[in-house]
Amino acid sequence: MKKGLYYVLLILFVGIFAFSAYKVGSYYYARWQSSKQTQQIIDQYVKPAGEPEPQGDPDRITVNFDGLLQENSDVAAWIYCANTNINYPVMQGSDNDYYLSHLMDGSYNAGGSIFMECSNQADFSDRNTILYGHHMKNGSMFANLMNFKKSGYYEQHDHMYIMTPQCTYRLDLLAGAVVDPDDAIYSTYPTQAAIDSIMSRSSFQSAVPLPGEEGRLVTLSTCSYEYDDARYVVLGVLTQVES
Repeated sequence: MKKGLYYVLLILFVGIFAFSAYKVGSYYYARWQSSKQTQQIIDQYVKPAGEPEPQGDPDRITVNFDGLLQENSDVAAWIYCANTNINYPVMQGSDNDYYLSHLMDGSYNAGGSIFMECSNQADFSDRNTILYGHHMKNGSMFANLMNFKKSGYYEQHDHMYIMTPQCTYRLDLLAGAVVDPDDAIYSTYPTQAAIDSIMSRSSFQSAVPLPGEEGRLVTLSTCSYEYDDARYVVLGVLTQVES
């Protein structure tokens, strides 16, 4: 009887070990697959813009959208922040579920993609365009947004660039705050009260002026861990710099 119990427990422990190893292996393989595909896309379709701008900002890139759109017509834009891991295509699907767990080539991956709110206009013409990305432990996707909670980080990364097939935008960062998943900022036309709430709770101080009602905003959103379902959002002001 004791011998039989021994073999039952041995099989149970071996099964648990094998399952755990499979889960860990799958996690690291998904990370590797996501990073590999992102780098391949960057190598093929992205290059430095060349000479610095007259304003002294050399941190721009150029993107071959013709090639990207041939790969996948869901590509809406590209987002880039110099000296960070934020350098990704922005996808837009017919819902907000698909690109939570799929890469640009359509393969399943728990890391997903950076993607635009499905109800937004793809050309960033709404008052507020919302971009989502996972907070990955290896620093990929929108994990870098967490750094805006740290003192001094904003001063080194006060803007990003968003490129579309039509033009290039500079995104000057306005505020960052921890919010609930149903916060009023998650609207294509947020109220002034919703915007003021983010600014009043911001983890960094910005001198960027809030644009008038005709100005355009972008909200970058990722998971945070202060409490269950917490989110961290970074709000920016969008300005066209090149057509």
